[in-house]
Amino acid sequence: MSLTAPQRRALLAFVRAVALVEPLQRELAASHGISLGDLFAVRTLARLGEVPVSRYGSELGLARSTITNLVDRLERAGLVARVASPSDRRVTLVRLTPTGRDTTEAGARLGESDLVRRLLALSGSDQAALAELLERLVAPEPGGATDPIASTEPEPEPAAAEPEPAR
Repeated sequence: MSLTAPQRRALLAFVRAVALVEPLQRELAASHGISLGDLFAVRTLARLGEVPVSRYGSELGLARSTITNLVDRLERAGLVARVASPSDRRVTLVRLTPTGRDTTEAGARLGESDLVRRLLALSGSDQAALAELLERLVAPEPGGATDPIASTEPEPEPAAAEPEPAR
């Protein structure tokens, strides 16, 4: 594949930007066994509190099968727990464990990273432009999967306003 000079420049800049994230990924993996994506999910749950798994998935923009896989992974890591809803036994709630709450503090280190310092040094208009470009880059393609990390299983048809069954 032959790239034009602007294409090479864009690709090189993107690869260099991704490389800035690597130290954060390694630190999170070594200290907490999670990725930046998992940290985002844990911090989102910290903000939401104890919620139905389906609401958690909606908040993260994940399909039902994907949120199930994510909660399974976070539960195996000891970061979240599933609990039956006290008001509706058909609903499963998800909440942070004490370990999960401790892990949210790892997010504070993001603010101390070189990457965040560089991002915050950009002007407001440059931050907005970067955000727009990155959002366009990671947005699903028309007719494509809505979640790039979704499982390959077909998405089940949504039931009409049924609560999520308890596990």
